[in-house]
Amino acid sequence: MYSAGADDLMIVNAEVEGVAGLNVRCRDGRVVEIGRGLAIAPGEDTLDARGGALLPGLNDHHIHLFSLAAARRSVPCGPPSVTTRAQLGTALENALGDDWIRGVGYHESVAGMLDKQSLDEIRDDRPVRIQHRSGKMWFVNSLAAQRLGIETASGQLFRLDTLLRERLAEDDDLIAAVEDTSRLLASYGVTGITDATYTNDDTTEALYQRLELCQRVNLMGDDSLRTGSLKIMLDDAALPDLDDLRERVARAHHRGRPVAFHCVTRTELVFALAALRDAGTTPGDRIEHAAVTDGPTLRLLRQVSRDDHHVTVVTQPNFIAERGDQYLEDVPPEDHDTLYRCRGFLDAGIPLGGGTDAPYGDPDPWAAIRAAVERQTTRGEILGEDETLTPEQALGLFLTPLDSPGGPPRRVVVGAPVDFCVLGTRWEEARDSLGAELVSRTVRH
Repeated sequence: MYSAGADDLMIVNAEVEGVAGLNVRCRDGRVVEIGRGLAIAPGEDTLDARGGALLPGLNDHHIHLFSLAAARRSVPCGPPSVTTRAQLGTALENALGDDWIRGVGYHESVAGMLDKQSLDEIRDDRPVRIQHRSGKMWFVNSLAAQRLGIETASGQLFRLDTLLRERLAEDDDLIAAVEDTSRLLASYGVTGITDATYTNDDTTEALYQRLELCQRVNLMGDDSLRTGSLKIMLDDAALPDLDDLRERVARAHHRGRPVAFHCVTRTELVFALAALRDAGTTPGDRIEHAAVTDGPTLRLLRQVSRDDHHVTVVTQPNFIAERGDQYLEDVPPEDHDTLYRCRGFLDAGIPLGGGTDAPYGDPDPWAAIRAAVERQTTRGEILGEDETLTPEQALGLFLTPLDSPGGPPRRVVVGAPVDFCVLGTRWEEARDSLGAELVSRTVRH
């Protein structure tokens, strides 16, 4: 349950940092007093924590809110719910509505790399677009290509999200869908997000200002934004000129904007680090994903990070649980133990934050926290046993400040903002299960 914090609020019978039976008094959006037996003042609203742990609200440092809202109204087209061509056909055949079919989460293990012809064979009476689970590519059938006004022999649209957004009219209930998705995140205890969509622009920024959300929002995006990180997409198959990339980084730094590099391969990560080494780093520079980081690349990351300008990594340990079995088949064995590392970064002194990458990952941050502790695939295999974290360290990835995902985890102390996740049990019990069902209330002023 989500609550907008009152100006005068007393939270009673809470566990704060392991100490049970405390009351927490809040005034004007800040904690002003913590102690036992604090008297409730006249007119003061109360919230009974019933002995549960009072935590800072969780921050998802890498998510795509609009895409998540759209995905919740889309057809799942990949594992685990769809694993064969026949199941894909059934999913598309049963799609609701009578016009566009929007599919998400596709992986080539289902029916190979889709193209226009293969999609036409499955369904040609409605326009179909299906997104690959990486987010890099859309597959369209002939009717969809015609409706979009795109001439494509293959039906494979690489990094054309902006074009799709321009040519597809947004649903009238888009805002309602996004706000409903915000409430879903609040049910997980999430009170802050970083929208890491690379196509975010000044139009997106204006749209966000119209929304009534349960979360504070940190926005990264393209060159048109005046604040927030400049999101830079790298793809092995189409890497930019290194000198041009260095200049782009330098221009962003000159404008007071850090950069955030999308890096899911070793090549992309090394390329990003080379650009940062040449251009110099600034506070807030980030690597998103760092999906494969072997020993030499980790040392390069440490070298690029200066003492006062560390490059932060924002990782998604949930992918070990969600995609680990596929990684065991697709990724070379020598890289298995360095996929979506956690402890290795912390031991190397690299600032580390956590995100879900929803909708490309499960939006439940507790699933990511649990995955960081267990490092277990769906079938029970362990990927990177040396990368496991304690429950406290894993939770800390989502407690770091929204504007500093690698900084010290936030705490419930006097002066802290009213920004809370209330659990239904004490932390000593919660740390053994680490599930979203533990969240009893989310409060933000």
